[in-house]
Amino acid sequence: MQQQSSRTIQDCHVLIVDDQPSSRLILESLLEDMVECSTTDSASKAIAFCRAQRPDLVLMDVVMPDMSGHDACRLLADIAETSQIPVIFVTGSATDEEQEKCWDAGGVDFVEKPVNPTTLRNRVKSHLNHKMKTDLLEQLIYLDRLTGAFNRHYLEDSLPGIIRDCLRHERDLAFILFDIDFFKQYNDEYGHLQGDTCLHKVSHTTMHSLLRPRDKLIRVGGEEFLVVLPETDTAGALAVAQRLLTVIKALAIPHQHSPEKVVTVSAGVAEYQPSDDRNLKKAVSRADTALYEAKSQGRNCVVVYDVALEGVSE
Repeated sequence: MQQQSSRTIQDCHVLIVDDQPSSRLILESLLEDMVECSTTDSASKAIAFCRAQRPDLVLMDVVMPDMSGHDACRLLADIAETSQIPVIFVTGSATDEEQEKCWDAGGVDFVEKPVNPTTLRNRVKSHLNHKMKTDLLEQLIYLDRLTGAFNRHYLEDSLPGIIRDCLRHERDLAFILFDIDFFKQYNDEYGHLQGDTCLHKVSHTTMHSLLRPRDKLIRVGGEEFLVVLPETDTAGALAVAQRLLTVIKALAIPHQHSPEKVVTVSAGVAEYQPSDDRNLKKAVSRADTALYEAKSQGRNCVVVYDVALEGVSE
């Protein structure tokens, strides 16, 4: 949270989208001393970039061969993980009709070509300042203060949109539910203050092990965490879970009541099914069933949900 609150304009990332090399060069030269800039030459590439990199702001040309800037802006707004990225249109026309199209498409502002350098820089700066304030507010609402992971409020507010995207675009969605092995005994032995430190280390390590911005770590309670993996099938989620077990064990946090003598975790993997009818609890319940089986198998392992596990109870 401290890192988020200390962000400046120089830390922000702007994507410039224009099919004309000269236009991209002009815009980048006007902004590169102020912000980090990336460029791309098509709307479809811009959407892919935003999904993968999450820039803080997009400067979008209106007329492009593969897709109009207006349509690209609507698509970004319709995808959960890109819906909060502001778009400033860079347009060759400032007529009332064109302005109306920009606002209707969801743009936050527009700049007329040929670009006035002072106007461009100040509008970019203004929208980035607003974005940073919005991001900080969301951090305060959605972050678990102890671990830095997202909290249950984020889960309840954001996951429906992620599920909607996966269903609409027929993409996979998987979950990993994991918790720290013998954590009660850890707290009893080392104290709750050290237990809090352990939770923070496990959470921090997990977040750095998730390779894509769209992958989210959520603390669902106590020492239990949920990893949300959009566009990931069961095999991919299993690979992520196995990596998490490895990096957490490698922390070598002493735990004398663990068979491994260091802190380990157990994990259950499950995939969201279209038949769940947008009911998150069904998918998480399957991951929980798999997690219980991992504990039954001796902990420090991953189990993928299978229907044969149904009926198993603690």
